[in-house]
Amino acid sequence: MAFEVELKAWLRQPDMIEAKAVQLGAFKGEALKEDIYFRRRGEQSAVPADRFRLRREGGQAVVNFKQEAIATGVEVNEEVEFGVDDTHAFFQFANRFGFEPFVVKRKKSRVYRIERANVELNEVEHLGHFIEIEILCDDEALVPAARTEIARLYHHLGLPPADLEPRRYIELIQAAHPVQYRFVNDPTMDWPFMEASLQA
Repeated sequence: MAFEVELKAWLRQPDMIEAKAVQLGAFKGEALKEDIYFRRRGEQSAVPADRFRLRREGGQAVVNFKQEAIATGVEVNEEVEFGVDDTHAFFQFANRFGFEPFVVKRKKSRVYRIERANVELNEVEHLGHFIEIEILCDDEALVPAARTEIARLYHHLGLPPADLEPRRYIELIQAAHPVQYRFVNDPTMDWPFMEASLQA
C-alpha cells in the first residue's frame, strides 16, 4: 500500500518554472495520460465518494481508486491500483454493475525528479497549465515529512501561494466542459462511450 502526498497549483509561467526545474533536478521524460472517471449511475455530486479511474498510458490500462484526506493544503491519498487487459470488457463490467463514466481527463506532462519528489509540468485539456509535486511513501509515518518537503520545494520554485488549487481536476473539468457520457457496447471503439454536451 502506498501513500501519495501531493500538491497542485496553476502554472502561470510554465517556461520560467521549467527552467528552475532544470536547474534543481533531472528530466525524466514526457507522458500522455488519458483518465476516465466512473461514478454510480445517477450520482450528481461533482466529487462522488464512490468513484474510480481507468487510466491509459503507454499502451497500458490501469484501474485506480483512493482513500483521500487533505491536510494543510497538501493532498494525501492511500492508493490501490491494478492492471486491465481488456478495457472494453471492463466498461461492460462497470456498466453492468451500475457505474457510468462522468469525467474524461487528458493530461500532457513533462516530468522532473527533484530530490525525492516527482514534479509534473502539466497541460490539462479544457483547463490549461498546472504543476504537481508528489512524493510516494510506503509508510504512513513518513507522510508528515513528505508534506514539509513538498511545501519547501514549492516555495523554492518561486510559486505563489495564491496559485495553489485545492479542487480536484474532476471538479474543474466538469465546470469548464459540462458533458454527459453514455456507454456504447461496441468493441471496435477505442473508448466505448459517447459524449453529449450539457450546455444549452
